[in-house]
Amino acid sequence: MQSPSLAVLPARPFALLLPLALPLVLTLGACARASVTTTPEPAMQPVMQAPIQVAPPPPAPAASDTARADWQRLDYDTDRVMGVGSERAIRELLASRQPRRRVVVAVVDGGVDTAHTRLTSSLWKNPREVAGNGQDDDGNGVVDDVFGWNALATADGTPVRYDTFELTRLYAACRNQPAGALTPKPPTTACSDLASEYRDKAKEVKSTLLQVENIDEILRGVERVLGTALNGAPVTRASVTALRPASANVEEAKRMWLRLDADGLNASEIAKAREAYDSQAKYALDTLFNPRSPQRVAGTRDVTGPDATHGTHVAGIIGARRGDGAAMQGIAPNVDIMAVRAVPDGDERDGDVARAIRYAVDNGAQIVNMSFGKAYSPAKASVDSAVRYAESKGVLLVHAAGNEGENNDQTPSFPTPVLSGGTRASNWIEVGASSWKPLASLPAEFSNYGREQVDLFAPGVDILSTVPGSVLKRESGTSMAAPVVSGVAALLMAYFPELTAMQVRDILLESVRKLPELEVRRPGDGAKVKFTSLSRTGGVIDAYAAVKLALQRVAPRP
Repeated sequence: MQSPSLAVLPARPFALLLPLALPLVLTLGACARASVTTTPEPAMQPVMQAPIQVAPPPPAPAASDTARADWQRLDYDTDRVMGVGSERAIRELLASRQPRRRVVVAVVDGGVDTAHTRLTSSLWKNPREVAGNGQDDDGNGVVDDVFGWNALATADGTPVRYDTFELTRLYAACRNQPAGALTPKPPTTACSDLASEYRDKAKEVKSTLLQVENIDEILRGVERVLGTALNGAPVTRASVTALRPASANVEEAKRMWLRLDADGLNASEIAKAREAYDSQAKYALDTLFNPRSPQRVAGTRDVTGPDATHGTHVAGIIGARRGDGAAMQGIAPNVDIMAVRAVPDGDERDGDVARAIRYAVDNGAQIVNMSFGKAYSPAKASVDSAVRYAESKGVLLVHAAGNEGENNDQTPSFPTPVLSGGTRASNWIEVGASSWKPLASLPAEFSNYGREQVDLFAPGVDILSTVPGSVLKRESGTSMAAPVVSGVAALLMAYFPELTAMQVRDILLESVRKLPELEVRRPGDGAKVKFTSLSRTGGVIDAYAAVKLALQRVAPRP
């Protein structure tokens, strides 16, 4: 389980769910969220793109509480699902064309499982490195970096898993404690505020962990009752729904289980949250914990690391194997995933992020996906310098906006597209998460947003993708939305290599699907707002429209 700095944890953030679930902790007769049956608001029709060889749209699918396995690649006009239309673009607009180059996408994350069967054909291989010879053949300071590079290592090459929050490091630096050893000491005037914020964060984490533990205990009890009532059959949504209780005790257990499940509070998600908040309490808040070597460490070739769940999921969204008819496929054909491990279980460090970006750029990445974020950036200048370096080399940076349901215009999630001096990076796309559900719920309830800071939205709810062990899993977060955008960008770059990264960025922003009259529930507080007020473009990425625009801007080939 990765830390909340990775923009996916948990799938539906417990910060949003636990206030609703707290009555369960207080009484077995309460529920996580009141069960209310509502009639969905009529779906507002989006502004349609002019069709090209469009087949008659199928009827809208029957109402369902489960997303299709491939929903992020579907098209609203033809499938009635607010995906990006990438498959339709390939099928209708690019049928007579072939990809003209392989596009290297660097996944700067917590690690990638290089043995996953749906990723092995899409992994970047360092052409200048001889695998396994124990030498730095390309002279880049890393021995045998065949699939990428791991910045998180100790002096003896041991991969670092846990690290502290950036807030903890700053607070510890104020107190001259070990966790702050590598962090410049903040001004005295700032240390008082940091101490208060640290105490608030510690209280929040410990309180949340206690609530998760209590809910876990309640759910176990409920499932024991249901397991007996089901004569040992698996406790699933289908089996519980079909169960006819023979007693009030079983009736209550059924009601509670279904309400918890509807809020995403199932055994798997609770276990994930318990592990995550437990590691935060043990490591991320520990002012005496410092896993990093005092000297600069080159890093290692181990790009998988101790837990590659998050990065593997991100990589699959972009470039999992295509063409075999499987429901779970990557968005982009002809893509090579460069694995760059720079995000621990805890907040990533600015120096590691800066080095990761530079490594990706220097080793040929055309796109860098960054599905992580944090609330503080004491060495922002080093990250900004790396962003400018990527900009000078024509490399596109795609960043997840964050999962706190907050306005990034007011509360930044670092790194940010606004650099020191107030300029905005021209090679940056900031991504919020959208949902497959009715249009009134188009922005994911957890997604950060911002009229100035967030560029667009992309599918990021219930995304099925690869995780370690050659299996698939659904995850939600802006961490999933960012690689959707990276995948669409790679699709354009593969078919239109003459386009620069900045031109691809402009095409993606100009071709978003806008819904100018659509009112939605604003993430975080649920207030009714226009969807157009939540981002700079006011739209959702649209691969079909982007390919059409690229075709218009690229001169026909002889």
